[in-house]
Amino acid sequence: MKKILLVVILLTVNGFLFAQKGKVSSALSYKESGKLDKAWEAIQETINPANPKSEKTISWPDTWEARGEILEAISKTKDENYKKLVENPLEEAYKSFLKAIELDPKGGSPALKIKLLSSFIPTLSNAAIEAFQAQKYSVSSDYFEKVLSLEATPLFKSDNTVDTAIMYNTGLAAMNAKQFDKAIKYFSLTAKHGYNPGSSYSQIISAYQQKGDTLTSVKIMKEAFDKYPEDQSILVQLINYYITSGKTEDAIVYLDKAIAKEKDNPSFYLAKGIALDKMGRQDDAIKEYELAIKVKADYADAYYNIGVIFFNRGVKQFDVANQVPTSEQAKFEAEKKKSDDEFAKAVPYLEKAVEYNPKDTYIKDQLKNLYYRLKMMDKFEKMNK
Repeated sequence: MKKILLVVILLTVNGFLFAQKGKVSSALSYKESGKLDKAWEAIQETINPANPKSEKTISWPDTWEARGEILEAISKTKDENYKKLVENPLEEAYKSFLKAIELDPKGGSPALKIKLLSSFIPTLSNAAIEAFQAQKYSVSSDYFEKVLSLEATPLFKSDNTVDTAIMYNTGLAAMNAKQFDKAIKYFSLTAKHGYNPGSSYSQIISAYQQKGDTLTSVKIMKEAFDKYPEDQSILVQLINYYITSGKTEDAIVYLDKAIAKEKDNPSFYLAKGIALDKMGRQDDAIKEYELAIKVKADYADAYYNIGVIFFNRGVKQFDVANQVPTSEQAKFEAEKKKSDDEFAKAVPYLEKAVEYNPKDTYIKDQLKNLYYRLKMMDKFEKMNK
């Protein structure tokens, strides 16, 4: 009699467990038939600690896996009533799938892995992309990071792969969200794994600069340049740093390296011209601006910068003329003519600058004043019109 009683008790316990597992199956059936409200209600009963019947299912991996599937379906639905069932279904689905992996002694089933790879991870990735496009950058970086978190679980350990593309996207979203420490973390990982290393380093440098840590940014620049001397984006950052820091000689060293690698880039010649101009080497600067024009015939900035050099020389020479005593009229006129000669040299370059950048009213005003000063009244009247 005791043995028979024991069997009856076991059957009762197992029947109770099967009944509760049947509740999980019912929840999935509701999901498949599109009745997400009933699916959600049923699956919640199986994990509710206040429900004595949930004692077995609350620690069953399949329960949480099913909950994740239902939540994913809610996140995708177009039905506004179903959308209201859960505040953040993707977040809850992510937590459910992690719970399913955690509760499984084997670290998750092959079936769950397939579900994650074929459905939930793409769903999370798409949500991250949509958030990025909607300029919800912190949400985007969070979703991308959740993809990486799932891929770091024991379930994917045997794959031995690193999702560098998602790491890069996480960093990019973090940069746009001004989450600079997170951006540095993920771009450092992509650089380490050789994924877009030049761009990754550029982002790291930019993150440190925006944090106000100039010393570290310069250190990273030099480190990156030593590793990837062919990468122009890193080189450009070094050049910009030295130019803005007033270290023009250092800037010229790196500009020469940039020009050697990319002879048809007019911006490098322009930048070198600006650096030389700041050093007082105007004749050398003009040569660089002319090289820029040779590469890009309609380069308004290069024409303008040459014009400005001649204009400034004219102003300086006019100051010399003004120092001549009023009693020496002939000498004054001779010195003034030298000034006008420099102004006249500026005219054709400023004309080209206006031709190729007609919307810049400041350059037009400068040119119009020169026309008036040099008594080029036909051109002055034409520009006035």
